[in-house]
Amino acid sequence: MYLARLDIHGVRNIEEARLELSPGVSLITGDNGSGKTSLLEAIWLLGTGRSFRSNRMAPVIRYGEDAATVYGEIVNQHGHRTTLGVTRERSGGVQIKVAGAYVRTASALAEALPVQLINPDSVELVTGAPARRRRFLDWGMFHVEQSFLATWKSFRRGLEQRNALLRRGSAASASELDAWEGRLGQDGEVLDRQRQMAVSALTERTDTVLGELGGPAGVELRYLGGWDRGEPSLSAVLAAHRESDRQQGYTRAGPQRADLKLIVDGRPASEALSRGQQKILACALLVAQGRWLSEVTLKQGLYLVDDLPAELDREHRERLGRILATLPAQVLVTAVQRDLVMAGLETAANLATFHVEQGRIHAI
Repeated sequence: MYLARLDIHGVRNIEEARLELSPGVSLITGDNGSGKTSLLEAIWLLGTGRSFRSNRMAPVIRYGEDAATVYGEIVNQHGHRTTLGVTRERSGGVQIKVAGAYVRTASALAEALPVQLINPDSVELVTGAPARRRRFLDWGMFHVEQSFLATWKSFRRGLEQRNALLRRGSAASASELDAWEGRLGQDGEVLDRQRQMAVSALTERTDTVLGELGGPAGVELRYLGGWDRGEPSLSAVLAAHRESDRQQGYTRAGPQRADLKLIVDGRPASEALSRGQQKILACALLVAQGRWLSEVTLKQGLYLVDDLPAELDREHRERLGRILATLPAQVLVTAVQRDLVMAGLETAANLATFHVEQGRIHAI
């Protein structure tokens, strides 16, 4: 599976663009501010329905336009084509199409186009808040385990309902809380097992990629589920914490509090590693996830790599480039200077190059 064709209208400084993409590696060069990142942002929009640069869509929509639209054609391993389309309007409207039919949620886009991002902010996978690492684990489970999304949605709804009851104080009946805590506990334990499965799958693969990258050795992936395992079940924990949670107004135990701890020599990787080593570890985690996806589902993911040279010396740029060039995935890489990244990418079986200038994209 790969994104074969891309049409962009009104995304930042890109007025109109149409690209035929390589199933392997595409290198995109251009000066800072030329529109390289906007091109990747358009693909991210196609795969997720949102931007990776802004929580608001207004800055993403080109000045003078009413909407930003991205259309793509995906080719699967059998040569069959599927279309995707996203329109985000300045007024707030959203239109999503998959295979020519309107759909209500962006999860249909994510299922069709498994896209991952490696950019200077990827280091937050190591240094950022637990929510960032939970999203990382959940991305993998969404694509690997068919039942994950339904369980995750059910858990989130149960969490919202219990929190609403807690905020009602004594007006909320014990029977209502009993019912929601039972459901929340069941869903939470399923999510917990699925996330533990993800950590188990990623541990060895991450270690392998770190070796290929020449990254730090002895990194431990340690999953913390988000509640005291001394109780027989999550439902029992919720019942025991009911009164203290009522005072706080929210649920303090459960998968919504989980974290993936990254440990090096007994210390958090955010403290034990240099900035460059943290970037290498983040890249290793993301590459390991893509390999897991490919091995389990036979799907080909898509990597958006923005500013590959950032925070990496020449040796590690070349090592990462060689890994990206041989991944069972489609890869788009941006760089200001072609020479900074070609030493690793030149091993790619299918390499296409594009140049971006003032929002105009040309194949080279």
